[in-house]
Amino acid sequence: MKTFLTLICFFHSLTIFASYSKPQLIARFNSSDHFNSAPGISCYSSDPLAAESGIFLSCKDSSGDSILARFRPEFEVLAKSNSSLFSRPVELNSIVSWYEFNESQLNTFFEFESEKLKQKKLRDLGPLSSLIDSFLPIKNGFYIYRLQDDDKSFNLWKDDVVSSLFKNSSSHLFPPMTNENGEFIFKRRQNHLSENAPDDLILWDGEFKTILKDRDSDPQSIIKSFRHQYSFDQEGIALVVTDDRGEVLVIVKNGALNSVVRVGQDVGSLDYFSPKLRNGILVFRGNDLEGRKTLWVYENGNLKRLLTQGDVVQTDKGPARVDYNNQDAVFFSSAGVSKNGDVYFQAALTDIDSPRTLLGIGLLAFYRE
Repeated sequence: MKTFLTLICFFHSLTIFASYSKPQLIARFNSSDHFNSAPGISCYSSDPLAAESGIFLSCKDSSGDSILARFRPEFEVLAKSNSSLFSRPVELNSIVSWYEFNESQLNTFFEFESEKLKQKKLRDLGPLSSLIDSFLPIKNGFYIYRLQDDDKSFNLWKDDVVSSLFKNSSSHLFPPMTNENGEFIFKRRQNHLSENAPDDLILWDGEFKTILKDRDSDPQSIIKSFRHQYSFDQEGIALVVTDDRGEVLVIVKNGALNSVVRVGQDVGSLDYFSPKLRNGILVFRGNDLEGRKTLWVYENGNLKRLLTQGDVVQTDKGPARVDYNNQDAVFFSSAGVSKNGDVYFQAALTDIDSPRTLLGIGLLAFYRE
């Protein structure tokens, strides 16, 4: 099956666009001096999940134990583990779920619904020697997980019953990504593990469909390669691809690649963190043409900055600057987007006059107006 794709460029108008509030501080994480959290809480490795019942983050406490925190807007701890890690939470059908894992196995999964927390031990998911991860909810009450053994497969779990969903002779299956409809996408690599191996992007919406192929997989493809950080909804799949001109962030829909921004033309670079697409609103991060860390939002062909390195944010400590002496530690993880388009993001906050004086990492909200 050959994949023919067209690259369509949009004109970026800044005049017709939903406005956003200035960044509002939800929480500030610091070792001792904190706001709406607890001493020593750190959540920088987790994407904020903007769910109907609050903002959820996988965090660590001052003792190094894993916690699953919720902000509504007050801070609370929903679950804690002193021996394992918590995954990034996801939402499907108003149920927020996450799982507990360590280096050798998945341990427990959690579901939070109607202010009640349920948890269940996981067992018999596959051979003990296999790497098992990505325990994610999909349609009809099933969970999918990745089994990285000799076969490379995706399995289904429901009520302790395990069945095979996808298995072939792949060299590698990248982690799946789910959406609000209970569908998922994943990148498959075949023949060998090097970067010039054939890659394709596959959608499961009840059946498997090939959405995108790179040039190693289809010589007629305009795409030389594509990243495995992506997001998708009914408006398409957002991801970064490389064509003959370089890297470009696109939305793939109905066989066409709609260009959002191109590196070197619209932006300086695109960070290796997943873009977030929800109800047609795309949020992504990278460097602008001046080399500053920047968070953008894109909707209906319109592009707007939400946050730029050097911006001033009002906090519980007064004005603070989004900055740090190490640029790699200015922004943290990916953004979260609510159903109505509000955006949540974590960034370093420093003394307004000194980027070496860290006030903490701020969980910021940009409300769609």
